[in-house]
Amino acid sequence: MKRFFFILFAGLVMAACGNQAGQQNETEVQAYTIEQLAHEPLSFEGQTVKFEGIIGHICQHSGDKMRVVQVDNDAFSMQVMLGDLMHNFSMEHEGSLVAVTGTLKTVVRNLDALEEAEAHDHDHDHEHEEGHDCASTTEAIKRMAEKGIDPDIRTYVELLAFEIK
Repeated sequence: MKRFFFILFAGLVMAACGNQAGQQNETEVQAYTIEQLAHEPLSFEGQTVKFEGIIGHICQHSGDKMRVVQVDNDAFSMQVMLGDLMHNFSMEHEGSLVAVTGTLKTVVRNLDALEEAEAHDHDHDHEHEEGHDCASTTEAIKRMAEKGIDPDIRTYVELLAFEIK
């Protein structure tokens, strides 16, 4: 009987330690301001980020996204895709302070303009192929800037966790 309780106790201790490790991983996510994320979105692409802000708007049509505004500078905001967590939000949350943890995503919307500019570049010895993919988005942005093309980067966060404060 003692052996049974010892094994049970050991199992509980191991389970508790496992949960603490999971909680530590969540707390290791670095917090940023929305402004920091907006200025360097490509450097955060695909990373888990954390930030706080005021819920400025929740989409009434689909309910699957919201806009979070930086607390101390409303010139900066971030679109948050709610995904499976969308049912946790309602219009009543607009104006509330929220802590967001999610995966930052970027979409360069005018890469076609870069490809068009490259097609007209006479320094290339090859024909421009439709569907040409650039080696990396960062390189593409650099080439766009060199050609005077302003990159249009859509930045958003796919929500993983949140806390209404």
